[in-house]
Amino acid sequence: MRRVTASAALGLALLLAPAGTALADDDVTPLDPGITALDPSITPLAPSITPLETITTEDSRTEITLSSDILFDFGSAELDAPAAARIGELVAEIPQGAEVAVDGHTDSVPYARGNQVLSEERARAVADAIAASRPDLRLTVTGYGETRPVAAEEVDGRDDPAGRAQNRRVEIRYDG
Repeated sequence: MRRVTASAALGLALLLAPAGTALADDDVTPLDPGITALDPSITPLAPSITPLETITTEDSRTEITLSSDILFDFGSAELDAPAAARIGELVAEIPQGAEVAVDGHTDSVPYARGNQVLSEERARAVADAIAASRPDLRLTVTGYGETRPVAAEEVDGRDDPAGRAQNRRVEIRYDG
């Protein structure tokens, strides 16, 4: 959403007014004084940018789902430093000494070394990032390969890349 200052609105009105037309003060509606201008150095996220994580809480159980497409290159289980740092931020609020499950998942597209192996390696990479920032947590690491999809990978008999992307994930679960 773009906000326009009163002076910018007046300038725009002057540009759009027919030549020789004078604008009276009542031709320009001032902005609500409660509205503050946005910092021009902040760039809003494009609607097409997918967040790294989604966080859901049900009762006392929290699940952080990390998008593998953002964390890892194709066929890779290596995290870069910014991703590891973000994972550290995400687990900062987990209660001291909590038991945390880290589960890796893939889509059903065959992978050279096997989807099971890839899911285990990715879960282990996320668990290593968690352990680096929170050594007090007790981690259980599991890879499920393609066995627990959360979305259909075909719709009406056609490949659904969005569904496959949802299935490529690492989940972090804990109570508290």
